[in-house]
Amino acid sequence: MEQLKQYGIHQVTVPLPFRLNHVHCYLARVENKWTVIDTGLNREETKRTWQAAFREYGIAPEDVGRIILTHYHPDHFGYAGGLQKWTGADVYISETAQDRGLYVWTEENFERNEQFYLAAGMPEELVRKLRENDDAFYGLVRPFPEQTQIIHEGDTYRIGELTYEAVHTPGHAEGHMCFYNKEEKVLLAGDHLLKKITPNISYHGYGDPNPLRTYLASLEKIKTLEISLVVPGHGPVFTDAQERIEELLRHHEERLAFVLEQVRGEMTAYQVSQQLFSRVLTVHEQRFAIGETIAHLSYLEEKGELELCRDTTPYVYKRR
Repeated sequence: MEQLKQYGIHQVTVPLPFRLNHVHCYLARVENKWTVIDTGLNREETKRTWQAAFREYGIAPEDVGRIILTHYHPDHFGYAGGLQKWTGADVYISETAQDRGLYVWTEENFERNEQFYLAAGMPEELVRKLRENDDAFYGLVRPFPEQTQIIHEGDTYRIGELTYEAVHTPGHAEGHMCFYNKEEKVLLAGDHLLKKITPNISYHGYGDPNPLRTYLASLEKIKTLEISLVVPGHGPVFTDAQERIEELLRHHEERLAFVLEQVRGEMTAYQVSQQLFSRVLTVHEQRFAIGETIAHLSYLEEKGELELCRDTTPYVYKRR
């Protein structure tokens, strides 16, 4: 990965047990210490991947000075506590991302999820399977990090050969942070900007009630930056950032129009999601599908094009 090596950054691709079968994490040396960016899930495959990376670059555990997390989603956050125990490094994360990460993967939230999915019109059997899927994630994100440093927008960090500024880019995840170097125009993008796939924008009944609006605003925000290289959490490193931003903006505009077209009479969010996702989905993917559907429905509701009727259970949407 020669594009990254000139900036002192090394890509570490950690396997995932999903259709999206990898997450890109990164290593960067600053003098005699190393920075890790994102970590993967807490799995044996993840540990072996990091052990191999440390051997390749001659890193002893105590050489790691900090672990930076772009956001709290489990494929980025899950092994942070384990890697911290191994290395003794502090974990750096935004305050919102830390709060969400410590709440989302708890029994309290799992129980709340069940009620939320039932209210969205999901069949009870599917809700039961989603609860089992939640439970399966419990160990994939533990232990939680203990020593944390809070990332604020505008904070600067030396990562490899360059100094980067933290840029708050919520939408895909609350508290998501990118890191931008103005001189070389490099964006460490996490999951905010990806080349081959569209970042999932979901609402699951807590936090930001209109994450799609927030995500589109975050895209407009980074659109103002000069970016020559995007270093993402999934897929290839790429150079055509502005073109990709425009593609994503058009995608969501078209997706919103399609969602609105699907709403006929009174429909639950689950019924709408079945119109949007025609292929067979795994239980894990069903979570993304319902979350993405509700995010688009919530955007249209706030815009005044749909009405959410909470007088019935499950809730239904209808056109205004």
